[in-house]
Amino acid sequence: MSATMSMIRPSAIAQFDDNGTTRLLPISEREVSRTASFFRRVLASDWDLRGRFALILGTQADAYFLSAFERALQERGVTVCNSEANSWDGARSEATIRRFDVAIVAVVTPTVLDAIRNAGHDAKTLFQGKIVWASGAAYDVLDGAEGIDLRRWIPLGPAFAIEGRHRGGAHYDGREWLIEPVGDTLYVSSRLDRAMPFDRLPVALAARINTDPCPGGALGPRLVL
Repeated sequence: MSATMSMIRPSAIAQFDDNGTTRLLPISEREVSRTASFFRRVLASDWDLRGRFALILGTQADAYFLSAFERALQERGVTVCNSEANSWDGARSEATIRRFDVAIVAVVTPTVLDAIRNAGHDAKTLFQGKIVWASGAAYDVLDGAEGIDLRRWIPLGPAFAIEGRHRGGAHYDGREWLIEPVGDTLYVSSRLDRAMPFDRLPVALAARINTDPCPGGALGPRLVL
């Protein structure tokens, strides 16, 4: 891992995946606020969310980006519900979707799909009519399912990329992060002050960068797998 010395005081400690190794990630309120602003830009073209619900699935390790995502949703008038992204909380996820007008489900991982199946439910049926952000193999499982607005959520070590309404790749915050594709590796560097800055952290993922303007108006580059 390539990281430089701390620049600003952290307000919380999250985690990130360093190519299979879980590492601590100090974060500051400034970083969370900037990330919420990024989410607002990506969500700007999803205009029909006010008054509806979002089911946010994660763990304490995901607090850095999920807290910012929840903040952006709440500013759009969305009520946030939560379930744990573990192997035993599938029943709560199903009950939330069944009882409320859920517009968004995020982030769906293979563990989340297993939990829903273990609770006796079919995720492809449960997610009908929803915007579903899915990561890794969970995206592949749901890909092609009718009635699901499926979008990629791509972990990039301490960063991430999130697909918007108009596709064309997954947005990442180009003001916050420099992403350099080299062969089958992405090198991730921080551009702004962070509690834990990064300098060319390698992420084992092959992708290209799309710099074409997004029809939804969200500025910045997109990552295409």
